[in-house]
Amino acid sequence: MAQRIDLLKSVARNLSDLILDGVPASLTGSTIDHLDLIHPLSNQLQGFYFYLYSGAGVGQARIVGSFNPANRRLVFPQGFTTIPSTNSNFILTKDFPKLDYDNALDRFIGIAKQSYLEDKVATMQCVATQYEYAVPSGMKWISNLRLVPSGSSDYGADDEVDRIFEIHPRNWRIEQNPTGSYLIVIDSRKVDMDVLDKEWLRVLGQAPPDIAGTDNATIPANLEEFIIVGASMQLASDKIDESRKWQAKFYMFRDELQGRPGQAGLEAYIFRTGRGKKVES
Repeated sequence: MAQRIDLLKSVARNLSDLILDGVPASLTGSTIDHLDLIHPLSNQLQGFYFYLYSGAGVGQARIVGSFNPANRRLVFPQGFTTIPSTNSNFILTKDFPKLDYDNALDRFIGIAKQSYLEDKVATMQCVATQYEYAVPSGMKWISNLRLVPSGSSDYGADDEVDRIFEIHPRNWRIEQNPTGSYLIVIDSRKVDMDVLDKEWLRVLGQAPPDIAGTDNATIPANLEEFIIVGASMQLASDKIDESRKWQAKFYMFRDELQGRPGQAGLEAYIFRTGRGKKVES
């Protein structure tokens, strides 16, 4: 699994937009020096996009106002609210600011959530006479309600678990309650919850990936390439009228995402069919 900022940098490399990924060699409240900034002209980096993604000053974005070639120094018209340190990581890009990268990543993370399902396991304790239980948070499909021993891995030593093992799918259903949430409803005609009082159920199901919008949010490994390619295509489409270079990049990423004749693309790769009973209608 990679962090979201790693995907952003991969997209920037795909687009030949990542000028520098590093830490300051020295700095002030409005300048950053770095030894790899080897550019001969003072206006060469003017208007480029700077973003701090870790360390002191994290989250601040600035536009380069000017460049001092002799000191390899970026100068920012707007000073830092919190001054970075020499341990603060930053990126420098030419064509797209951090906000544009975030918008493209968010779009394809959203598309992935519609197609990709992760296996999810939750537990709940049975209560005598209670036949309705809240669906575990985030679950969109439930396939099994499986009894597990309490405080022991010995299934045979727990009489109810040994005899019943799981509640058959015919004996429970998913219902929506008046507040809009969903419930697991066990059929009282088929199952006696008094017998299962204080037993534990393992709820096996599937859920969309829960991906936060922060730079250090983790992305499931199976989705990394889909999101990188999709965001690369999205950003290339924004500049497709500017040059043949951007046209070529757009079509290359589109073909990788959607597939070529006789070949499945990444969209098909991430699609997963739900198993069991769907939580939402």
